[in-house]
Amino acid sequence: MQWLMFQAAHIGPMFGQFGHFGVYATDKTSDNYARTRYANETKRLLKVLDDRLKDRDYMMDHYSLVDIAILPWVVGLETAYKAQKELELYSFENVGRWRELVSNRPAYIIGSQVCR
Repeated sequence: MQWLMFQAAHIGPMFGQFGHFGVYATDKTSDNYARTRYANETKRLLKVLDDRLKDRDYMMDHYSLVDIAILPWVVGLETAYKAQKELELYSFENVGRWRELVSNRPAYIIGSQVCR
């Protein structure tokens, strides 16, 4: 439950704000404050995920709803926001390994086709 709350209270809102100010509202913030603020917070949260995944394959002891809830946000950073370079997304090796593991599950592949 704690990790689901982490996703709902931190991952979703912060990754979402990063995407909003970095992609959709770039012309609305002249001082770049919002983009920098949410980029830094997104990096911090990616570090939390990376640390959690250091000695495990999944967020919990096994594949769970937590993985299902967090993965789309991480994939979103990589695809929709084109933020790899700014976030140094690929420097979070454990997150990358986890992303590959979870996104190659048959159910994820089928589900991801629905959203295209």
